[in-house]
Amino acid sequence: MATADNVIISVQNLCKYFKKDAIRALDGISVDIRQGDVIAAIGPSGSGKSTFLRSLNLLETPTSGSILFHGVDITQKKVNIDQLRRKMGMVFQHFNLFPHRTILQNMTLAPEKVLRVPHEAASEKALQLLRRVGLEDRADAYPIQLSGGQKQRVAIARALATRPKYLLCDEATSALDPNTTQSILRLLKQINQTLGVTIVVITHEMRVIEQICQRVAVIDQSCIAEIGNVSDVFTHPKSDIAKALILPKSPAENLPPCTGKRLRLV
Repeated sequence: MATADNVIISVQNLCKYFKKDAIRALDGISVDIRQGDVIAAIGPSGSGKSTFLRSLNLLETPTSGSILFHGVDITQKKVNIDQLRRKMGMVFQHFNLFPHRTILQNMTLAPEKVLRVPHEAASEKALQLLRRVGLEDRADAYPIQLSGGQKQRVAIARALATRPKYLLCDEATSALDPNTTQSILRLLKQINQTLGVTIVVITHEMRVIEQICQRVAVIDQSCIAEIGNVSDVFTHPKSDIAKALILPKSPAENLPPCTGKRLRLV
């Protein structure tokens, strides 16, 4: 159970409207994210899950509602959002690496330009992070010389360069093959367990949720349809949308009744 002591982010009645209120991307979203959580937000395309994620660090400005980060409402104008974003790492589906910079240069850009870290210190820290993701030997390579999985590892390492308290992952594995996805999931789980970084994942892949997440929020039509522990939601989904996502209908369910025993493996 979430308590005031372990809640790092509290989203309260969050709304986001586009085109003069004609499109409701988020409609009264409320959720608490606890210290050390790995929590996923799932839902059909257009449900609002990516808008929700981008609202957490104000890449999307909410229309109304509040986002409390350690008790401070970051939607208020008096908050220095640039300083706050240093505590928020973000990993995108597309790696967003600068093609004409080496991997090491990609890694040191934010610390040098944003945090004003001296070049030598930034390079040393970058090499430590590349070592953590298994790519120290690729520091002088360019993005075009790396595989998709290696690029995503660099993107994760780069997101950790500002020592964030939590990591936002927007479909971080959807462009990767199954084996590479497994390696990225192991890396994210290791980061959560060893560094204590809270992770928020947006995904449509059930295997991602099953393997690394403790909690899951199901978003449907811009609202929270269901939220709870992964084990509870996956074994006993209550909302129609959760049932559709987790236990999709199979062609066998359209077969006529039989007198024998019929089993379904999920």
